[in-house]
Amino acid sequence: MLIKSAMLFLSNKIIVNTIIAAILTLGSPAVFAQTSNPNPDINVIELRNYVLKPGQREKFTSLFEQHFVQSQFDLGGYPLNWFKVDGAPDNFLWIRGFTDMASRSKFLPAFYHGAVWKQYKSDANSKLANNDNVYLLKPLTLGNEALETGKPLSSNLLKGNKGIAVIDFYTANTKLDKLKTAFAKYYLPAFKRAGIENYTLWESEMEKNDFPQLPVFQDSNLLVVITFYKDEVEYHEKQKLFEASLNEDVKAELQDIITIKNTLVVRSSKSW
Repeated sequence: MLIKSAMLFLSNKIIVNTIIAAILTLGSPAVFAQTSNPNPDINVIELRNYVLKPGQREKFTSLFEQHFVQSQFDLGGYPLNWFKVDGAPDNFLWIRGFTDMASRSKFLPAFYHGAVWKQYKSDANSKLANNDNVYLLKPLTLGNEALETGKPLSSNLLKGNKGIAVIDFYTANTKLDKLKTAFAKYYLPAFKRAGIENYTLWESEMEKNDFPQLPVFQDSNLLVVITFYKDEVEYHEKQKLFEASLNEDVKAELQDIITIKNTLVVRSSKSW
C-alpha cells in the first residue's frame, strides 16, 4: 500500500512539473515564434521606419518584442520582421502585414484603442523621435509577362532573420507603368541570371487610409523591392552580375524611366 501511494505521488509530481515546464516554455519568445505565429497570406504591408531618441533602440526593441508582437497578431495585424538600419543607429524599421485593407481597418482602432497599447504607449512614445515614415504597399507578382496586383504573398517571404535585407525604392515620376513593364521585361530575367531569388515587389496601396491618426505615404510613382541575402558579400557579388547582364540600351531606357532610386540595407533584430 505504501509503495502504491509513493508511486502515485511521484507520478502526480512528474505530471505537475511537466505542465509547469510546458507553460514556462510556451511563454518564451522563441517558442512563440515557432508555435504561435500564423503564416497568413498578405495583401497589404506597412513599411514603418521609426527614428528613436539616441540610445533607445535596444530598449525599444525589447519593449516591442515583449508587448507589441503577440498582442498585434491576436487582433489580425502581423509584425513580420523588424530591423536595424545600416548607417542609422537610431532607426527601427519593421514590417506589419495584413490579409487585406478591410482587416487593416478593423485592426488599427482595435489595437490603438485597446488595453495593451493604452498600458504601454507612454513608454513607447517616450523613446520615439519620429514614427511618420510609413509606406502603405501591396504586392506585385508576375503574370502573363507583366507585373500584376491582386495576388497575395506568403508572409514567410518577409520573415528572414539571418543575413541582410535590401530595400530598394524606385520612383518613376508619372512613369510607373513603364517601370513595371521594364521590371517584367528586363529586371526579373536579370535577377534570374544573377541568382537573385529571395525577393518581393511592391507598389503603393492607393485605397484610402481610413485611420488618419497613423499617416502613410501613398506614392503613385513608387515601386519597392525587398530582397534577402545571406551576407553583404553575396549582395555585392549578385549586384555586379545583375548590372553586367543589362546592356547599354537597356540601361539608357531605365535611366529615362527611373527618377530616383534609394536603398536601405537592414539587418533583422529579432531575438528569436
